Amino acid sequence: MTLNFQPPLKSGAGFTSSPFSEEAHVFSPLRAGVVGGGSSCHDLLINVHLGRLDSLNISIVGVSEGNPAAPGLLYAKAMGIFTTSDYHELYDIEGLNLIVELTGQKEILNDILKTKPRDVLFLDHKTARTLWVPLLIKASESQLETLLLYHKKTRQRTQMVLDSLPYRLMVVNKDKTINMVNQTFLNHRNLHSEDVLGRHCHEVRYALDKPCSEYGRRCYFDEVKTTGNTISTIHGFTAEDGSERFDVITVSPILDEHGEIAQILEVSRDVTERIGLEKQVERYSIFLKNVIQSTVDGIVVIDTKGNVLLFNEGMERLTGYSSSDIMEVGHISSFYDMDVARANMKMMRSNRHGPPGKLNPASMTIRAKNGELIPVTLSASLITIEDKEVGSVGVFTDMREVIAMRRDLEDAQVQLMQSEKIASVGRMAAGVAHEINNPLSGIMLYAELLKESLSDRADCVADLQEIVDQTLRCKKIISELLEFSRKSVGKISSFRMEDAIEKSLNLLINQATFQNIEVKKSFQPAMPDMVGDLVQLQQVFTNLFINASDAMERKGELRITAGFDETSNRFLISVADTGPGIPPEQRDKIFEIFFTTKPPGKGTGLGLSISQNIIKLHGGSIKVDCPPEGGTVFTIELPLGFVAEPEEKPLFT
Repeated sequence: MTLNFQPPLKSGAGFTSSPFSEEAHVFSPLRAGVVGGGSSCHDLLINVHLGRLDSLNISIVGVSEGNPAAPGLLYAKAMGIFTTSDYHELYDIEGLNLIVELTGQKEILNDILKTKPRDVLFLDHKTARTLWVPLLIKASESQLETLLLYHKKTRQRTQMVLDSLPYRLMVVNKDKTINMVNQTFLNHRNLHSEDVLGRHCHEVRYALDKPCSEYGRRCYFDEVKTTGNTISTIHGFTAEDGSERFDVITVSPILDEHGEIAQILEVSRDVTERIGLEKQVERYSIFLKNVIQSTVDGIVVIDTKGNVLLFNEGMERLTGYSSSDIMEVGHISSFYDMDVARANMKMMRSNRHGPPGKLNPASMTIRAKNGELIPVTLSASLITIEDKEVGSVGVFTDMREVIAMRRDLEDAQVQLMQSEKIASVGRMAAGVAHEINNPLSGIMLYAELLKESLSDRADCVADLQEIVDQTLRCKKIISELLEFSRKSVGKISSFRMEDAIEKSLNLLINQATFQNIEVKKSFQPAMPDMVGDLVQLQQVFTNLFINASDAMERKGELRITAGFDETSNRFLISVADTGPGIPPEQRDKIFEIFFTTKPPGKGTGLGLSISQNIIKLHGGSIKVDCPPEGGTVFTIELPLGFVAEPEEKPLFT
């Protein structure tokens, strides 16, 4: 824009303040120096900078001000404009063609008119304001229209963006009236904007006639107003149809230019379906966790580096480690030999030990917390996600009981074979005893007759006596075989246990073999009566006493104790000697038929076998122990009430 200025006319008081006339000169552009750096200068500089005076085609090239703290002077310095405290220096600025006086001081105005170059135009503060105020007003109106249009378009664009969001948006004023909502909010409520705007949030949101806090409910807006913090929560409520619904609600403050809360924004979204799925997943997770934890076998889940991710209760019982112990260490090497682990992983990745990624049950050992090596079987499987190996799961089955059962079964099989052998011997003894007894009786009879006939020949009588003695020994063996083959208890009666022991002991106590043996007895007082075959049990006690005497070589101490355990309802009888004891390699054989440690001709090997058979027929047990201090201890357990075993019936008829 080109402005026409007229040089100022002289008057008696100086120059006129108006530079305009019909005879104007054309200047383009204007390079102005400003005298006076106060607030007026500051406003002029801002308006020029913002382009509000572009129609004047003016630029400010210098500012003069005596006050160094004047706002116009400071702004000019910040803009990089030449500044000075002496306005006369403005005249030296190259291309200067306009001086604007903004001080309002008459002496400065007159001095400028006297001293300025003749080709430099001049505007005093009144004329300057008259010139640019209309331009500023026009520019402001234009800018205001532009700004309003911009704000309108921005609001429309913002509303379009907000309406396209799947979230429900609501802007609430500080008095809890609704300022704005998006279309998603209206569609969810089946409302129109006129039904919402200006109403209170509690009316629209929850159909309440008073704020939520007055009903004892949580008010998110009050919390945000108080704290200034954003709140994000899941809000559960009952819908109009009675169903339980859930919303994710985020409430944030909207701040003004001073940082104060002007409005509050609420963003909400229905997550009922998601919450339902999460609850279902949680139930499945709890169920799966309970299944894993309640499983008897040990279950371990690890990642590809061997870090333990899961260690169930079965594994805790198996190893003695707690889950927290393992998780702190965090590695399978705490209980698992890593060489074995690598070998098992290699087998899992092949198809030679089951399907690929699987390991069929394999025997191995793991190390418990106390250092014990525990035999287990391991079944394992690789865990993959999207065909990528992320870990593995192993199921460890404790094999200690199984191995013990196998060992017991093997022992039982050995015992069964032994029992079958013994039964065979018993059947054989029962079958031949009667046949042998008759010839033996004949031998004894004729030997006695020969002794009478040859009584005058000592050498023959001695030989015949040896025949009689050996025949009697054969009859004794046959008698014991018949006793061993007995399958049932004989005559049952009620008797005192201490009487049975005393009677057996009295038969031996006066014999020469017991002369140097000290007998110590200890009987529990007031024991109940025993029910069984007194004669058979006396045979057991007698045999044990004789064996003890022979073991001590007829010199030592025999300790006999008897008591009754009311908890188990069983008699406990102990027979101990001070002999050398039984060698460990022979202790498992002493109850075998025909096994004896006595010299040939001194024992038949039937005594302990018969005794064990009698005790078993009475429902009891007999054990042997050799304590470290020496000697042998036989311990008998017998039930209080004897119950005869039922007769076996044939399986097939």
